Amino acid sequence: MKAWFRTRRCLSCPVVLACVFILAWTCVPGWLAVPPPGSPFPGIPTDQETSQGTGQATGQATGQATGTELEPGPDGPTTTQRGFSVMAFGDILLARTPGVRVAANGFRYPFTGIRDLVSSADIAFANLETPASWLGSPYPGKPENVTFRADPATLFGLAWAGFDLVSLANNHMNDYGPRALAETLDFLDLLGVARVGAGRSLEEARRVTLVERDGIRFAFLAYAEPIWSVIGARPASAGRTLARIEERFHGPLPDPTPQARPDSAKSSLAGVAIADIQAMTDDVARVLSFIRPDYLIVSVHWGDELQRMPNRFQRAFGRAAIDAGATAVLGHHPHVLQAVEKYQGGLIIYSLGNLIFDMVSGSTYETAAFDLRLEAGRLVGLEIIPIRIGRGTYVPAPADMTDAKAILEGIRSWSGATGRAIRVDGGRGLLDFD
Repeated sequence: MKAWFRTRRCLSCPVVLACVFILAWTCVPGWLAVPPPGSPFPGIPTDQETSQGTGQATGQATGQATGTELEPGPDGPTTTQRGFSVMAFGDILLARTPGVRVAANGFRYPFTGIRDLVSSADIAFANLETPASWLGSPYPGKPENVTFRADPATLFGLAWAGFDLVSLANNHMNDYGPRALAETLDFLDLLGVARVGAGRSLEEARRVTLVERDGIRFAFLAYAEPIWSVIGARPASAGRTLARIEERFHGPLPDPTPQARPDSAKSSLAGVAIADIQAMTDDVARVLSFIRPDYLIVSVHWGDELQRMPNRFQRAFGRAAIDAGATAVLGHHPHVLQAVEKYQGGLIIYSLGNLIFDMVSGSTYETAAFDLRLEAGRLVGLEIIPIRIGRGTYVPAPADMTDAKAILEGIRSWSGATGRAIRVDGGRGLLDFD
């Protein structure tokens, strides 16, 4: 009996060693695909999960950075002789009544009043508050009037107006499920509009997006506070490793069985990057240490709707981002303008307000463009350009002088010491940085 046991044990050793060898051989490609320590996001696969955004002009690189295509930046910020403009706008809704206006008047219609302003910036940013797809089913239990899905043709307006980048990290991006989200990613990529904050997996949702202008690299990260119908993306790296193990043992896997409920959140890993302070500061640290961009901007969907003052979480998250090394924080979701804050050499815009939306409250039609002036690796100034959204048309345009001064006085009054430093000059607000 003992002899038999010894023989069996010895025979099992090669089997165990073979399994260990296969497992190591399976996992090594995955490890090699991961960027070195300090890189943006461990677990990014070598094969792209999505097509990447492309530049809108010759020589201008735009797109999501991955571990395989990404080269570390120089040891310090690149210097250049000219300054740059990053212009931030608020929430864009292309469904509901604005979608009806587009159907009647064409995709350019909502952007006709601001195209010149948008295209004047080196980089134009906004929060896209709706998926754009023909697929999907409404989020279960969510009221129909606040469950959004736009016609994909409306996205042509974003590209025509000159938007370079949109955040998808918000509480409406999952309104019609993962298939609608995936189509939105594809349509934006095809149009050359970069996107950040959402993806088919957590790795993609938290992936940094880089926009390059004349050799200067601007990094963007985006997150959404877990409110209402926000669906956080889930990691895909463990599933890929297990699939490779199975293929080593059994050969190519069959195509996955179609989901019985393909629009259920549980049917997919897709979603947005959740606004968690520790996760965000980890992401900022990795981007700064590995990519070494000239500027890093954090976008976040947060706060309380229709409130002028930021809440405790907004202040904590925004300041943590600046402390971690972000140049600026761009907030959205309240649908009205909120305070701006100079903090430790950085800038926190607590709410960009709306840009295209069809809400009831009059305050949601008073908004602004925030033009960040950047030079030699730092923020040197902010120009606030008041905008009025047309009631019934939902077309934004620069506000007239009287309206502009009233909007600027509001921002100054909510912004404390920073507000007192804002100068009003010719219907625009100016804030200098030392």
